[in-house]
Amino acid sequence: MKNQTIRRSSVDVFAVGLLILTLLVGCNGLYLNSRWRQAQIIIDGKESEWSGTLMYFEKEKVAIGLQNDADNLYLLLKATDRNVQSQIMRAGFTIWMDASGKKEKNFGIHYPIGIQGYGMPPARDTQPDEFRGELRRQFAEMLSEEEILGPEKNDRNRVPTMNNLGIEASLSDTLGMMIYELKIPMKSTEEFHYALGARPGATISLGFETGEFKRQMARQNMRRPEGMPDQEGVRPPGERPFGRRPSERTGSGMRAEPIKFWAKATLAGAASKN
Repeated sequence: MKNQTIRRSSVDVFAVGLLILTLLVGCNGLYLNSRWRQAQIIIDGKESEWSGTLMYFEKEKVAIGLQNDADNLYLLLKATDRNVQSQIMRAGFTIWMDASGKKEKNFGIHYPIGIQGYGMPPARDTQPDEFRGELRRQFAEMLSEEEILGPEKNDRNRVPTMNNLGIEASLSDTLGMMIYELKIPMKSTEEFHYALGARPGATISLGFETGEFKRQMARQNMRRPEGMPDQEGVRPPGERPFGRRPSERTGSGMRAEPIKFWAKATLAGAASKN
């Protein structure tokens, strides 16, 4: 009888351990918790209002923070890895938002649109100053626009990053650190038609993805002055580029893959504001 009890206890312990292991394996996704907004957040590509809110994801090489109130969701993404920055700037970046907590791509913000998607030619150190000046103008123009995606598959509405729709985006690069900020209305109103469609305390899904860098498209976009030599490499204009040249490889010897991942996010409830 004693041996049976010992065997039964061993079985129970094994069953509990197996259950815990199953839960751990089944819960290997990415999770974020939003904080109730305590102070005004200005969408300016700075993290001064985000102290203590960021969570770093090692595999994705980005830090993400969320804050919300009853009216808006605020998101900050920080990247110091130059390959990640290069993917975002060259191929463009989209954040998908699914209020149902699934992975539906019915509502997203495409920002930055990306050098490739904006049809900009490569910038080169040997280009004339006036040509590089035009590229810098186009680059600034690209960063001043965003695309609202959805609700239908092919819906794309390009608007200024500062607009009367309630959706604001900003991106900056300081000392090798890329800061991306986004503001989205929580609920649709007569004033703000595009919105997350979730209430405080809800659990939603956020999808993060870049496009794929297409070397052939980059070459087609080249509009070099006559007689200028053809060189490899595409980068944003300016004194210091975002990321490496496309011909460079990562430490593993492989080209950087497009960014694609989803995360569950629990919004702060109104009761947590105190």
